[in-house]
Amino acid sequence: MSTNIFNANNDEDGETSKSTIIGPLNFTKDSSTDPPTSLVNERTVPCMFCSNTYDFHSLDNGSDQYLAHLYLVHRLVVADVKEVACLPSYCYYWKEKFTHETVEKYCSSMLLNQLPDGTSSPNEKYFLLSDVEPLDFELRQRLRREKLDLVLTRHQFERTDRNFNRGCLYCRDYRAETRPEFISHLYTKHFLLLGKPEHLVFVDELIEIVQDKLNRLICLFCEKLFKDRPTLKEHMRKKGHKRINPDNHYYDRYFLVNYRLKQKPEFVPLAKRKEESRVFASDSDSDSDWSDWNGEEQTTTCLFCTHTEANMDSLKQHMVRMHKFNFDQTVTDMSFYQRVKVVNFIRRQMHIRKCIACGEQCPDDDTLCKHLVELDHFRLDMEACAWDQPEYFFPTYEDDQFLCHLEEVDNDRDELAQEEGSIVISENVTASVNLDAESLSLENFKL
Repeated sequence: MSTNIFNANNDEDGETSKSTIIGPLNFTKDSSTDPPTSLVNERTVPCMFCSNTYDFHSLDNGSDQYLAHLYLVHRLVVADVKEVACLPSYCYYWKEKFTHETVEKYCSSMLLNQLPDGTSSPNEKYFLLSDVEPLDFELRQRLRREKLDLVLTRHQFERTDRNFNRGCLYCRDYRAETRPEFISHLYTKHFLLLGKPEHLVFVDELIEIVQDKLNRLICLFCEKLFKDRPTLKEHMRKKGHKRINPDNHYYDRYFLVNYRLKQKPEFVPLAKRKEESRVFASDSDSDSDWSDWNGEEQTTTCLFCTHTEANMDSLKQHMVRMHKFNFDQTVTDMSFYQRVKVVNFIRRQMHIRKCIACGEQCPDDDTLCKHLVELDHFRLDMEACAWDQPEYFFPTYEDDQFLCHLEEVDNDRDELAQEEGSIVISENVTASVNLDAESLSLENFKL
């Protein structure tokens, strides 16, 4: 069992310096691979019913060809297709379903008096695949969440990754370390506008497309073909075509704004709008707007190893079972700030490879782990109070979720005190509220 669970921004021999405060440190995250750019393979998306495949990244609108094939050959229409967050994943899913099930089980049937090519013919049967089917509705909701998570993860990575190291499309001697630098350089030095760096995602693919078009002597904006590169550059400069055509929806996937969750507009009565515009209006009625919020699940790291749990109780059980350390029992009768010191002390000692009980310095993580197990030193020396120092008010690690859960102990203690008959008497409120102020609103205010 290894105890080296953190990355330090300071030297490993920090324990030998005069200052005992270290940090800020970060929990280790797996960064061996870049975040994916798609949920599934979008280059060869199979038809739901036959062996045909389509490239959804093709400039020839592979997705439109796919949908046209479904209608003309298999007489199936996907309702509200633009609301499907990831159409390739959607197609893969229904490909698997229709392999074992009939179309009629999940699709609505329709009778039309014409063939797919428009020729008149009575009682021709067609199928509609829509979110009226519960399975389809759940699939669309799941794909929306998964696609949004993927896009945000990829966007964050592209904003901070410093291993980009790509040469400019025009300059021979310029290489950018980050994608934002590359996009900014194209605009500031060559006036080529691809978009603001903070608004772009899947930048690598976008750059490849732009470079391919320039190599094939195709204008980015009007898609016209030119005989040589100087003529192309002169055309793009004079016509102001050194930018992406906003009417070309092929580029929509490269702009972050197109991934936001779209909701149908809802009519709000005038009286309701006035009520919501009050300066001191209560937010209690707006809780329903967040009813479908799915925040990122936060995990907490063990104080002694790399094990993480989303549930704090499960993590405490892990520490009792694997390390024979009962946190709740250790911090009994401690104040909130003392518990903060305990957590930060243990975190720091484990980082610098010192025993939390006797303070013995170990050369490596394995030796420290062996020392703690053999001497049963997964405990604090309460008499020495080495942990009760002001320096441990400061978090040893950034975003340490363990510290966030310490307030729960206070809440439990308060509830227990109330059950035992403790009475809390509030102080008299002497402040008065000007009732006229509540009637003020920015809409009715006049200079």
